[in-house]
Amino acid sequence: MRPRRDVFALDYIEETIEAFLNIWDPKKIDIDLQYKWFYDVLSEYFSTSGDNELISKLATKFNNKVINVKTNEASFNGIEKSIPYHRLEEEKPNISYEDFFKLMRFRRSVRWFLDKKVPRTLIDKAILAAAQSPSACNRQPFEYRVIDDPELLKGVVNLPGGVRGYVDGIQTIIVVLGNLDAYFDERDRHVIYIDASLANMSFMLALETLGLSSCAINWPDVEVLEKKMEHILKLEKHQRPIMCMAVGYPDPLGKVAFSEKRTLEHIRTYNYGNSN
Repeated sequence: MRPRRDVFALDYIEETIEAFLNIWDPKKIDIDLQYKWFYDVLSEYFSTSGDNELISKLATKFNNKVINVKTNEASFNGIEKSIPYHRLEEEKPNISYEDFFKLMRFRRSVRWFLDKKVPRTLIDKAILAAAQSPSACNRQPFEYRVIDDPELLKGVVNLPGGVRGYVDGIQTIIVVLGNLDAYFDERDRHVIYIDASLANMSFMLALETLGLSSCAINWPDVEVLEKKMEHILKLEKHQRPIMCMAVGYPDPLGKVAFSEKRTLEHIRTYNYGNSN
């Protein structure tokens, strides 16, 4: 916040510290950047917070837990602290709106793929890009189940429906899952769909930059299909399929449907309903 108060977060800092102490594993600080992030944010909080009895007590608990890490800053291998920072204009990539709009127009749902194996390295690159998408409280309540094993593929590829006519050409399908264990309150249970959808669009655009294409496949909210997917993928009870995507090298001879989009005037209003 700006300006930052000297003392803040009193309503939940104790719960946060207790959660941190329960999961803290110093051996992971070098291999899991989220552990480094947890440590850096809390270290910065305690080093900059104003005078407060509760914060002082929790700072002592925190420092006693991480004392060995705190005296060995070299373990971070020179990585900058994972705390709020200023965006630098010189780090902004040189991508014009025109180029971005061309990419958006070029990306279309592709249903005809070459008989060519999709490298997992390219899938992973696209997922890394998707992971940069915005996520409420950075919970990132989604994961990508990539299925390229022929036997497993047979059990999954027909479950979503909507693949009639091109299902035999799908060599890789991705099931995007939402993880409800990230939420304790009923009001937030819809967030898995929002956050995953934000990531999925980034994922599909990233595929296009790597020479791959995709087709988003709707996942019907039908209990019998949910149970089948749960069984095949061995899902936990808190996991929900959100959507599926066929991925592959696009066949240049295969056509894509022409999808005329609605005009700007049909999808945009400014201050509608304002009586002034």
